[in-house]
Amino acid sequence: MLLKIKNSISEIGRICDSVKRFCFKNDISTKKCHDITLILDEIVTNIIKYAYTDKKEHQITLSIQKKKECVSIKLTDDGIHFDPLSQITPDVTSSIEKRQIGGLGIFIAKQLSDAIAYSRINEKNQLQIIVSINKEKDHGD
Repeated sequence: MLLKIKNSISEIGRICDSVKRFCFKNDISTKKCHDITLILDEIVTNIIKYAYTDKKEHQITLSIQKKKECVSIKLTDDGIHFDPLSQITPDVTSSIEKRQIGGLGIFIAKQLSDAIAYSRINEKNQLQIIVSINKEKDHGD
């Protein structure tokens, strides 16, 4: 599946609908579909909110492929250089009042995926995410 979206929060619903259709067509469990949708919601929201310094329309490309035992996701944007993997892991053990703001979306994406890799190629951020869809690893489904 290839989806080109605008840098607008209103596009999140379209992403979620497209991912649900993709999962249904590819016989991916409801739990894994939810995980993939949550990962993309968190990451794409961050891109839309923070990647652009101007008010112009930009394009974000989302590619999703089912491979043998996993789903491979690739996000590409032309926003400012940002490596989400270089961010400090938030302290999720401290009280809400003492926690630093930010970083939870990336933390959630890391927790729900099996691998995430970042690269900057031709002035574009590229994030590759792998999510296992092996039934044996699908806890709670």
